[in-house]
Amino acid sequence: DSLFNVVVAGTNEERERGLSGIKELNEHEGMLFVFDKPDFYKFWMKDMLFPIDIIWISEDYKIVYIEKKAQPSSYPATFGGQVDAQYVLEVNAGFSDKNNLRIGDQIKF
Repeated sequence: DSLFNVVVAGTNEERERGLSGIKELNEHEGMLFVFDKPDFYKFWMKDMLFPIDIIWISEDYKIVYIEKKAQPSSYPATFGGQVDAQYVLEVNAGFSDKNNLRIGDQIKF
């Protein structure tokens, strides 16, 4: 089990801003996007300064999709949106491989 601290983005404004402009995350930090209901949520790398892994999580806390090593230079492309999710977790690029995360894995928070 890996424990880490997250900042929760629970409002529309917080979700839109996300990690934009943040210089870096520590190894055990991330941002958790909490939505009111499951839907097809897309993410972009607008104003991002470092690559991240983006992890979509269902309402029953299972990983449904992982975008690995999303690059700041990919903007305005979007990621995700193929599977219903209620939560999205952004962490440092490489986190999902380092922790052997897979679709179907259970997440606790």
